[in-house]
Amino acid sequence: MVDFLIKVFIKNSDNIREAKVREKHGLLAGILGIFSNLFLVLIKVAIGLFSNSLSIVADGFNNLSDMVSSVVSLVSFKLAGKPADRNHPFGHGRMEYVATLLVSFFVVVVGYEIIKQAIDSIINPRELSFSPVIVVILVISMVIKLWQMLMYKKVGGKIASDTLLATAIDSRNDVLVTAGTLVGILIFYFFKVNVDGIISLLIGLFILYSGIGLGREVISTLIGRSLDREEADRIKAEVLKFKGILGVHDIISHTYGPSYSMVSLHAEVSDKVPISVSHELVDKIEYEVGKLLGILLVIHMDPVTVDDPRLNQLKERVTSFLEAKDVNFSGHDFRLVDGHESINFIFDLEVPHSFDEVEKDLIEKELKDLVKSIDDRYNLVVNIEYSFIE
Repeated sequence: MVDFLIKVFIKNSDNIREAKVREKHGLLAGILGIFSNLFLVLIKVAIGLFSNSLSIVADGFNNLSDMVSSVVSLVSFKLAGKPADRNHPFGHGRMEYVATLLVSFFVVVVGYEIIKQAIDSIINPRELSFSPVIVVILVISMVIKLWQMLMYKKVGGKIASDTLLATAIDSRNDVLVTAGTLVGILIFYFFKVNVDGIISLLIGLFILYSGIGLGREVISTLIGRSLDREEADRIKAEVLKFKGILGVHDIISHTYGPSYSMVSLHAEVSDKVPISVSHELVDKIEYEVGKLLGILLVIHMDPVTVDDPRLNQLKERVTSFLEAKDVNFSGHDFRLVDGHESINFIFDLEVPHSFDEVEKDLIEKELKDLVKSIDDRYNLVVNIEYSFIE
């Protein structure tokens, strides 16, 4: 059904790198979410009031928060799809993150209110009504939320939208919450034990936890989350496909929305190749790889020595040593500076953020001992820096 709707309402639906096509996918998912959640709110609140079940009403208000989330998502996709302007040269893609933050706040408030009502229900329990209609409605609700989960997951995965993928997880959670509500009704019917308030409390705590988790995730993105290893490796692999690029390091990504990022990196080229030739190559890579991956790519060119046997020996020994120590270590910008009595061996060492100062001193000492064992005239100058990759 989702595939059919996408084909009908979205022209060139497979061209998801185009901003307008991506926006239409988000709008379609938002509209479907609004109407399906509105239907669930109406039937659950009505059935909950009829049966005097706070947990069903609470579950209905949970769907109301989902509907508001769909509205906010729909508006955010529309705003995020606005083109770049003078004041926002990188576009408006971060509106999706702002919208997700607003949704998380609303979810937290709903969870808090449900918890308050649940505590009152535990202290002052109410008599519950049972009807096969209630069971049928709750089962239908679970089926609809399961469909929502698959729809959000499909569209979110297709357009790489963290907002829709998070909503898919939320829909999955709703299936579990409704199942808990149904269990409470059945326990009362068969065993005459009223656990409605307890289940409502659990629902409220679950919603509160989900809202806090969603907010924490989007705040991390807004602050500036590191580039994940898989994406960094893909960018590096695409750049290294070009003849003349000897190495890639210092990959940094700045995200301006799920579909737009600015990525900068250092590309090593031979110092024997004229600068104008290497510059032309770098310009070509920036354009072609940027277009392929849908990013704004900025490359800093690093000329490196390729025909010095001393440097090649040092580079090989140090690289082997680092790989044996930790696969996350990365050395680059190796160079030798000859002096009258000593030779400075200089390079940059990239380490993960878990690396502490004590470990820094230890690895630097081991590296100094290593290069001295090759030639006592070598004087190690190593710049230890933290990786920008997750």
